[in-house]
Amino acid sequence: MLHSTYNMRDSGNIVQSQALRDLRERLPQGWRLHSGSPGPRPASRSVTADLTAPDGKTAHLLIEIKRHLEPRDVQAVAEQLKQMVSGTNKALPLVVSPFLTPRTRHLLRDAGVSFLDLTGNCWLVTSSPGLFIATSGLEKNPQARERPVRSLKGPVAGGVVRALCDFHPPLGVRKLASIAQADAGYVSRLLAMLDREALIVRKPRGAVEDVKWQDLIRRWADDCSPFAPDRAHGFLEPRGLDTFAHKLRAFPHRYALTGSMAAARVAPVAPARLALCYVDDPDGAAGELNLRPAEAGANVLLVAPFDDVVYQRMWDNVELHFAALSQVAADLLNSPGRGPEEAEALIEWMARNEVAWRT
Repeated sequence: MLHSTYNMRDSGNIVQSQALRDLRERLPQGWRLHSGSPGPRPASRSVTADLTAPDGKTAHLLIEIKRHLEPRDVQAVAEQLKQMVSGTNKALPLVVSPFLTPRTRHLLRDAGVSFLDLTGNCWLVTSSPGLFIATSGLEKNPQARERPVRSLKGPVAGGVVRALCDFHPPLGVRKLASIAQADAGYVSRLLAMLDREALIVRKPRGAVEDVKWQDLIRRWADDCSPFAPDRAHGFLEPRGLDTFAHKLRAFPHRYALTGSMAAARVAPVAPARLALCYVDDPDGAAGELNLRPAEAGANVLLVAPFDDVVYQRMWDNVELHFAALSQVAADLLNSPGRGPEEAEALIEWMARNEVAWRT
């Protein structure tokens, strides 16, 4: 693996040399790597190389050096590389960079393009001779430049994410700021980040024209969880979740059911074992609902909302109030047990039935 002291500003030749050394270290015993000549297009930063198996069979590589590769540029780079290798004896494209973000690596794999970065992230697949290498390096750029918005943490970002998921494009900055009750300048900076991450499609400084809402929900769930210990309180309803639901129908304060109980209404995977419910005052609500405090074995989790957005665009079913499905999916991704599996089933249902939940 590359050592964190590597200077990201070094020349492409140094990146290439370090990448070839790193790749040699990852090869199984008996395999050899021979660096070759510049790639087929002199204007590009590419070089050819040969991978030779112990039996003498050889795979040809076209190594493309990228000092920096944003997720939004992956598709264009993949198409260009496939055109370049079409006349190079079926060479395998390999992208090399000082650092590749998790989103960039995911998109490269989806495009069938192998990659290696100098922090140790590597994914290389050849069919003849057969070789598969997958190693993990750093998840964050060790020499990243400071940016005004770098994550989806915080209630304002959550409001913008929910708006992008819940409403059909086009969505301009001012409209999103109005929906999320956020500063337009912050929304603009957040959209720039989402554009770099290929989670939205927009023209320069224009309205959002498309949202990769499935990936956006997953990214939001990766960046933050609503179930922080100071907000989530576990309780026991001894008579089970049906009794809890019956009590909740008479609860006089606002609430939003989320998690398994919500997902099961549209995309059931298995009977719910844990009720997740947003309430403004978890301890007070527990008293009114006659729930028992439970440090272990809780079947009800009452959660103080991170923002009022959890109550926005709710829907009702059998006299119960449920959080919007985009919120439910994100919450399930952060839930224990089979929550992530239920989230993926729900996201699949949402993709087939956008008209049922998206405005």
